Amino acid sequence: MTDNPQNVFTELDQFGIDPEAVQLLSENFCRKRQVVVLGSLDRLRCEDKIKVGMFDPSNRGLIDHIESRLNRKIMPVRLNAYEIDKALDRGFTDIRQIELVIPLALEAARPSTIPCNVPDSAKEIVNRILSSAVALGASDIHIETYPGDVDLRFRIDGILNQQFTELSPANVDAVINRIKVLATLDITERRRPQDGRFRCAFEQEGDEVKRIDFRVSTVPSAVKEDIVLRVLDPEAGLIPIAELGAQPGVRDDLVQVLRNPEGMVLVTGPTGSGKTTTLYSALAEIRTGERKIITAEDPIEYHLDKINQKQVSPILPYKDLLRSLLRQDPDVMLFGEIRDLETADIAIAASATGHVVLGTMHTSDAVGAVVRLRGLGIEDADIAVTLLAVVGQRLIRRLCPKCKELTEASDDQKRLLGPLVEGMELLGPKGCPECHNTGYSGRVGIFELLVIDEILQDMIAAGAHKPDIRRQARGNGYRTILEDGLIKIGKGVSSLDELIRVLPYREISIAVSEALSC
Repeated sequence: MTDNPQNVFTELDQFGIDPEAVQLLSENFCRKRQVVVLGSLDRLRCEDKIKVGMFDPSNRGLIDHIESRLNRKIMPVRLNAYEIDKALDRGFTDIRQIELVIPLALEAARPSTIPCNVPDSAKEIVNRILSSAVALGASDIHIETYPGDVDLRFRIDGILNQQFTELSPANVDAVINRIKVLATLDITERRRPQDGRFRCAFEQEGDEVKRIDFRVSTVPSAVKEDIVLRVLDPEAGLIPIAELGAQPGVRDDLVQVLRNPEGMVLVTGPTGSGKTTTLYSALAEIRTGERKIITAEDPIEYHLDKINQKQVSPILPYKDLLRSLLRQDPDVMLFGEIRDLETADIAIAASATGHVVLGTMHTSDAVGAVVRLRGLGIEDADIAVTLLAVVGQRLIRRLCPKCKELTEASDDQKRLLGPLVEGMELLGPKGCPECHNTGYSGRVGIFELLVIDEILQDMIAAGAHKPDIRRQARGNGYRTILEDGLIKIGKGVSSLDELIRVLPYREISIAVSEALSC
C-alpha cells in the first residue's frame, strides 16, 4: 500500500470482510456515502490506521468525518461502487440472516493467560465477563462508568455483587463497542439509549454447548455510557407450577382458577419478582392441546412448545398486536403487563367474551390490583364480572443448605414483627465456598392468592375500599405474602432478613396490626 492509496487501483478480494468491523459505521451512513470499513479489528494496535474502502478517497471532508466518528486515523482505499455494496451486503446482511445468533466459544472464568505486557482485546474481556456471569448464575450484568473508575456487578439471586474486573477507563469504550457490535447497535451513537440482543454458545465440559441470550440496554452516563445485559437461558426448562413454592392450598386453587373458560387472572409484584416464570408455569399447566394459547411479549424471553408467542415490534406495537390476536380465535391470551387504560380495556373485553386472559401488574399486594384497575379507569362492575383471581408474589433467597445455622431474631426484627416471630426457631446465613460466602443459594417464591368469590364480586361492584376487601378476604382464609414467608422461614428455607428485605414496610405493619387485633 502506498502513501497515496487513493491513486492505486484495488479490488475487494485483497481485504477481509469482518462484520464487526463493517458495523463500526451505520449501514445507512455507509451506503449513502459509499464507504466500508475493511479488514479485522481484532488485536489492532492503537497506532494502526483503520482501512476504509471509499468510492472517492480524495474527499478530505468525508475522511475527517469518518475519523471523527471512529475516533481513529483511517487509511482510505479506492473501491468501485459495486464492490462497496458487495462488502456492505456481506457485513450487514450476514448478521441479520442469523437473527443475532453470534457463535462465541466461551470458556469458564479463569485468569488471563496472555502476557501482562500485551493488553487483552475487547473480545477477550467481553468473553470472560459473559462466561463468568453464566458460570455464577447471574441474571444481569452491570457495567457502570464513573469519573476515573469502572465497576462490574452481577445480579445473583436478586442481589448485586461487585466483581473483580479488568475493565478500566482506558478500555471500557472498546468493551462497550464490542457488546454493541454483537447486539447490532450503532457504536457511534453515545447520546441516546439503545436496546439490542444477541446469543452466545457457551462451551461446557465435553462437547456440550449451552446457548444463552443476552438482552442489551445502553444509557449515556455523565462520563461515558452504562450498559446492562439481561442473561436469558432460552433452553431453561419450565418450572412446574407445583415447584414454584406456593403452599398446596394456594397451588390447587390457582390451578382450578386457570381451568375456567373465561375471565382474567393477574400476577402482581415488583420487577424481578418472578411474575413471568409464574405465568409461563400457568400456561404449561393449561397447555393440553385443546385450547389455543397466544402471548404478546416484549421481548419473548423463553420459547414454549405449542404456544403461539408473538413479539411486539415497531411495526406491530403492543396495543395493535393485542387487537390482532383477538382475531386469531384464541382461548387463552397472555397480555404481559397491563399498564394503561387502553390495554386494560382490551383485557377486560377479551375476558368478558369467552377468553382467559393472563396479565401482570405492579402493585404491593393482590388486593391492590383492584385499586390499580380502578385507577386506570375501569368500571367497578367490569372488574367484578371479569376478575377471577390475583396472585401476589415476591422472591426470597434460599439459605445455603451446607452452612445455614441456628440464630435468633434481632431486637430490630422483634420490634418490627412483634408477635409474628415469638417462639419461632430461626435459621440464618453463615457463608461457605459452596455459596460463595453469601449464605444463600437460589431463590423461592412467596405467594398470596386472592380468589374473587361472589361476596367479593358484590363488594367490588359496589366500590368497596381496599381495607374492606382485604378484611373480607381474610375472613375467607386469604393468607398474605408475609404469612407465607413466615411459614417458609419456620421451615428453615430462608431468613427473616430476606423477608424484611423484599416486603414493603406498610405491608408488614398492616400484617402486625391484624395479628395484634386477633
